Parts: sequence; C-alpha cells; structure tokens
Amino acid sequence: MSGPNLTTHVPAIPLKTVSGNTELTLSVNEKSGQTFLAGVPVQLASGVVQKWDGTTISAGIFGMSLIMGSNLASNGKGAPPQPWGQIGSPGAIQTWGSVPNQPNGVNIAIGTPFSDGRTLLAVSYGDTIFEAMCDNSAGSVAADYTPTQASIGTQYGLTFDTNGYIYVDLGKTTPGTNTVVQCVGINPDDGLIVNARLQFVFIKSAQQTWV
Repeated sequence: MSGPNLTTHVPAIPLKTVSGNTELTLSVNEKSGQTFLAGVPVQLASGVVQKWDGTTISAGIFGMSLIMGSNLASNGKGAPPQPWGQIGSPGAIQTWGSVPNQPNGVNIAIGTPFSDGRTLLAVSYGDTIFEAMCDNSAGSVAADYTPTQASIGTQYGLTFDTNGYIYVDLGKTTPGTNTVVQCVGINPDDGLIVNARLQFVFIKSAQQTWV
C-alpha cells in the first residue's frame, strides 16, 4: 500500500531570506470557522485568509500561517476597523459565562490566547526561504521518502498530512500541474535521510501576492 511514511510532520517555518532582511509578515482578516494549524499554507478568498485548499496551484498560496486559526464566528470578528480602529470584543479565542451588570461582558480565563480577528502569516514572497519535512504521498519504500542531491532545484508539491500539517511531497514533481515550491537546500543537520527537512521557495506562479 502506497502513501506517506509519517502521519504527522513538524510545522513549516520561514527559515531565512535571500536579502538578509526579516521575512515579510502580514496580519490579515481571517475567514470564519478556520481551525488550521500554525505552519501551513494559507490563501486569500475574497480578501480574508483561509487554509489553502490544497488544489489551487496557480496563484494559490498567499503565505504560511504563523499562528493557528481562531475559529471565528464571522469573517474578521474583532479585527480593528481601518485605518485606526481598535480591536473589538472579546479579544480572546475562548470565553465563558457572563459578567454581573455588564450585559455585553464575558469572562476570559487566565492564559487564554489572544485573538484580534486576523491571521499572522509569512507572505509567500520569493525572498523568503521556508523549511518543511519531506515525504511522499505515493511512496512505498525508504528511497521514496528520502531526498537526494538532485532534489535541489527540483519543483515539488505540498500535501497535508492526516493531522493537518504539510510536507514537501516528493511524489508531486510535474511543473504546472501539481508543484508549488522549488527546493533550494536540505537541512544540514538532517542530510540525505528519510523525511529530511527541505528548504524551499514558493515558485512565482504559485504565489498569491502582488510581487
């Protein structure tokens, strides 16, 4: 039976930039009901951020999420109105109960993650080099899951695993059909091992950006 070697993978990260600057990050209003993980591709849909659908290859990826989806009740709930508005209620991803004499008040447990209605993401701009584990959605033997020196410069697709993270898919190598990234290096701590971490940039055609 063919398939990936692992059921879950480490989150993808922005690793470094070609220019030496910090990676370009944005906070953009999040679509309602999003529960994606940190370290996965996201896309714009009518101006709000959602998890990448996994199939849109041309101009399909706006960036890589740096935080989890907040499962908002409505698009951008709580996001500050432009240009200089303040963050709206409740300012947290979870609340409970009510507050005496404050009909619009809620309780927020200590340590509850903050929510401002937006997703923080690293834009899929070509200056940023990202890193993620490799695997193979059509693999069956160890060699299928292992990068080689020839992997550098090769275009690959990205695939979600069963737990919601992504991996660089060594089984997707047809430019214009199923590839969205180009490998530019292999993590030197991993080397040519099974499921090594690959360094990559998003190919121009896959970038859903203005640059």
